[in-house]
Amino acid sequence: MIRWPLVSNVIRRGSSSNTFGPVRRDADGSPRNHQGWDFFAPIGTPCFAIADGRIEFAGDGGVQGYGLLVVHSFEWNSGTLFAAFAHLNRIDVTQGAVVSKGQQLGLTGDSGNARGMTGADLQLHFEIRTIVRPGKGLAGRISPLEIFEQLPMKTPIIDPV
Repeated sequence: MIRWPLVSNVIRRGSSSNTFGPVRRDADGSPRNHQGWDFFAPIGTPCFAIADGRIEFAGDGGVQGYGLLVVHSFEWNSGTLFAAFAHLNRIDVTQGAVVSKGQQLGLTGDSGNARGMTGADLQLHFEIRTIVRPGKGLAGRISPLEIFEQLPMKTPIIDPV
């Protein structure tokens, strides 16, 4: 059984542009991919391992704008997937650590390309990956909907620890 990454999980601004896939637009109107879900999360909101697993990455997410990033592996349908938590303010785990479902991984923040966001734009960027460090675009990722089977667009899904 998978748990949600936050206690209160709702897509930021209830907008489909904060979900997975070709849901955003460039200035010229052409579609642009979004690699995960953006959950509304004020700075300092605890985020949690969605399943038992191992920390595969914990640190600066690099040039893709993730800011502080934690990625943990977990077993799903006889295979391994990876949950990624981006724009964190604090990381509470270390690379290589074994984690239990519901264990706090860190606190949400405004690092990376979320720097300067305020109010209703504060977020946890969350991805489900098929590899630890995919590049840009959708390759190496699947929609979180495949795991959670519901999309909390306007009404939060509460998953207490």
